[in-house]
Amino acid sequence: MDAEFWVAFGTGVIALIALILSSRAAAKARVKTIEDAYIARYWQILERFPSCALVGEEKADGASCDAEELRAVRLYLRLCEDELELRELGWVSARTWEQWRLGIRAQLDQWPVADEWARIRDGQRAPTQFTLLRKLDGDRTYDPHRTIVDRLLRRLLGPGQPRP
Repeated sequence: MDAEFWVAFGTGVIALIALILSSRAAAKARVKTIEDAYIARYWQILERFPSCALVGEEKADGASCDAEELRAVRLYLRLCEDELELRELGWVSARTWEQWRLGIRAQLDQWPVADEWARIRDGQRAPTQFTLLRKLDGDRTYDPHRTIVDRLLRRLLGPGQPRP
């Protein structure tokens, strides 16, 4: 083996390392962009909550949410399910997921989310939806993230088969 071979080999190794590093940086940037978009959605939805709910209180007169406030609560629950799905796909980092998980858990136990969540969780509303959120409600440490191997197995098994 001559010097020309080793130069070509070294160049190839360096190019491969550069490709891997740039792919990793692009993946991190994608995750950060998605996380930022969902944080913005969260604050947009929260702005529509009853103001007393923002400090952990119920309405002074004991009234329930009006139609627009209830819509905001349902949008919040849908946002939570979307966040769980993103985490399952690996599009939310472990650090961000830990913060989101704690926040979701706190909201599920607090008015007005708790009232609407109780009806959904118990199957009175949307019995076939919010499957990941139900798992999180049943296991406070639940993390839906799947490894690449898990995702490949799920694809190979197909939609009707039990998932690992």
